[in-house]
Amino acid sequence: MQTQWQQFLLTQGAQLDAREHIAFSNMQDALNRLDGDGILCSLDHLGCIRASGEDVQAFLQGQLSNDITQLHNTHVQLSAYCNPKGRMLAQFLVVPAQQDYLLLLPRAILEPTLKRLRMFVMRSKVTLSDVSAEMVCLGIAGPAAAAGLQPDLAVPADDYALTQTDSVLCCRLPGKHSRYLLVTNFEQAKSLWQQHAAQWLATDQHAWHWLDIQAGLPSIWPETVEEFVPQMVNLELINGVNFKKGCYPGQEIVARMHYLGKPKRRMHHLVLDQAIAPAPGTDIYVATGDGQSAGKVVLAEASDRQCECLAVLQNDKLETELRLGALDGPRLTLASLPYSLETA
Repeated sequence: MQTQWQQFLLTQGAQLDAREHIAFSNMQDALNRLDGDGILCSLDHLGCIRASGEDVQAFLQGQLSNDITQLHNTHVQLSAYCNPKGRMLAQFLVVPAQQDYLLLLPRAILEPTLKRLRMFVMRSKVTLSDVSAEMVCLGIAGPAAAAGLQPDLAVPADDYALTQTDSVLCCRLPGKHSRYLLVTNFEQAKSLWQQHAAQWLATDQHAWHWLDIQAGLPSIWPETVEEFVPQMVNLELINGVNFKKGCYPGQEIVARMHYLGKPKRRMHHLVLDQAIAPAPGTDIYVATGDGQSAGKVVLAEASDRQCECLAVLQNDKLETELRLGALDGPRLTLASLPYSLETA
């Protein structure tokens, strides 16, 4: 069923793709505009869980990998939600909203994630609700992003910093290109879109995913639920895990890997010369190997020129010839990440 936001964007030149997400046919144009005036992205692939109640901070502290007590109304936070074996069920961008918390994640895994979280509320004074229909997420990126949002919005200067103006939550996310995630209601989102669509190229989540790949930011999708321990997707390197906080599901496994060993798999940035993006969870093989998977795609996006992806790979396979999907599949080439894989 189309949301109110999708119905509005369909009047603005958008279409719906096979997954019922907003789509604009301009991926390469969007990438070209990132070094110009910038892009305006509809992020309707994101869902939103509101966590509220007297015990909400203690509840989330006992469920997530990061330290919620360090999160104030001036910052957002990456955090993993794991099963008892330390495998990630979901990854959240946790956004404080007054006394509540908004948990942003792909809509595709929101329902099972919310169902599982509710199992552990028990007698806690906590309410968890899907507010995706009430909230709209927008992304703005490019050299003119900050100047274009001001003075109507207070724009944060640092990565993961948060500002709140009236009904708009605005946080800055890391990456080569200045970019901001806005969370607001439908009427405010509609006003912002109409105000800025002429200034910035209107596009969709695919351009945003491309920016996530460039920034080395993972995400969990239905195909990769329970596939990765947080360290496999470098989450502790981008401040998504706190090793000094108390217990949470899977904490023992995650801590043991940190203190008593090191990950045998890490997430890397790869490129391949094709204009079709593989789905999350697609296997990666060594061309001269025995047919056993050497890794899995985390996130991928393609332009007219090439495909870029994040993928978890076995550390001892990095010097081999890597192929996508089969032993004779398209060849993958390692690219750089914007952060070091060496732990302190």
